[in-house]
Amino acid sequence: MRLVTVQFLKNPNHLHWGFEGGYMGEDDYGRWISVPAGSRRWKGHDEVRPTPSDAVFCAPHDGWWHLHYNGANSGNYSLFVDINTPPRWVGENRYEMIDLDLDVAMTPGGVVHVEDEDEFEVHQVEYGYTAEMIQNARTAAALIVEALTRGDEPFFDVAEAWLRKV
Repeated sequence: MRLVTVQFLKNPNHLHWGFEGGYMGEDDYGRWISVPAGSRRWKGHDEVRPTPSDAVFCAPHDGWWHLHYNGANSGNYSLFVDINTPPRWVGENRYEMIDLDLDVAMTPGGVVHVEDEDEFEVHQVEYGYTAEMIQNARTAAALIVEALTRGDEPFFDVAEAWLRKV
């Protein structure tokens, strides 16, 4: 399995969260990355505690989101969907996206909620989000809330099947 760097940026090009994972494969939804417990991660230029448990990421083929799936019975969140610019592969072993603050999370009990709306408002000015970025972020967050509420894939059985391969 080849190593992949997953790099979230803050507009215009400030390092945000980064992860080291392994390329697992591709399906109709996107490209899947394994992030086993103990994987490297960093915030900005600083290393932080390694990932505490196994997870998988889905970088969608098309969409203003990125899935972080921990599993149906994990701690605080079974899944976490970052709202961001579409993931862009900048090489065979690296993809990047601009984090647009909004996150849609689901607890193991199935409660869905949007986080960091206050950050989104502040960062629109601080980082100079364009009108297109703002509209696409709001639209993506609403669509993800609907998808999770309906039980749409790849957020459930598909993600769980990929996680079992980690």
